[in-house]
Amino acid sequence: MNTGAKPTRRCHWVPQAYLKGFAADNRKSPRIWRLSNQAGEPELKRIDKVAVRNHLYTVTENDGRRNDAQEKRFADLEQLFASRAWDRLRTAFVDLSDTSIRKMVALLAATLYVRSPANFDQYKHIHARFVSEFSGPRGLPNAVIMDGKRLELDHSDWEDHANADENELKRNWFEILNSCGDIAQMFLDMRWAIIAADTPVFVTSDHPITFLHPDLRFRGISNPETSVVFPLSPTRVLCMDNRHSEPDNQYYEAQHNGAAVNMLIWQNALEHMFSHRDPHSVCAEILALEETSEFQDVTKETYTDKSL
Repeated sequence: MNTGAKPTRRCHWVPQAYLKGFAADNRKSPRIWRLSNQAGEPELKRIDKVAVRNHLYTVTENDGRRNDAQEKRFADLEQLFASRAWDRLRTAFVDLSDTSIRKMVALLAATLYVRSPANFDQYKHIHARFVSEFSGPRGLPNAVIMDGKRLELDHSDWEDHANADENELKRNWFEILNSCGDIAQMFLDMRWAIIAADTPVFVTSDHPITFLHPDLRFRGISNPETSVVFPLSPTRVLCMDNRHSEPDNQYYEAQHNGAAVNMLIWQNALEHMFSHRDPHSVCAEILALEETSEFQDVTKETYTDKSL
């Protein structure tokens, strides 16, 4: 708990330290281009004003004080975005087989994915459905079968679980956030490649970790056809997949002004694209690519013999 300074109110689910790598200027309070997929025109916003929600990572204790320990944990982790290792990764050609680099990036990617407010909204939705399902006349099952074994269920804490308020649900969500090592390990086990551009072209979003699958649905990280796109900077995008027959730890040259990659990132946004350049230009490049005969092939190929 924060017992000294005033508890954090404005919690950024996309770290400011990460977004500064996509800044549109070098001001003391840098700005970034933001475009909504709902309505409106692109706008230049201060980075401290985007991807933020009040008290997202705080809970209220019994005495009424706010506990911002989770926000502090994220703040400690976010220091990696200011490290020399991250700077080299986003600007140079580093050895992607380096264990320290891979562990750093895998942990950052896993955390970026799970800390999204969309995941908390989904967690609350699942909880509500679960409670609704088992609060009916059938009640709770006495046992479940897992891996062929019968497991007896303890109903003693069901009432507390069913009646959990937002504060308690958030505490449970924090436990999930802090145990995302399994996701990081799955990222480590994937094949890595980076798409590199000579000039700054790539964008990011308010949901930077993009999962791709031919079914257009999330089929699990370990699914053989799942791939992951993570923008590192305007000139570097990390791609991870399970195509272990392809070369690992490779760099591929960006094609089509990065338009295919930017399209995937834009489609995956919760609402906002973030960019170092006017999103009008980004969207124009995407539309121009869609009008070419290469569009279908480009969106199916992903950094194997050809690159996006």
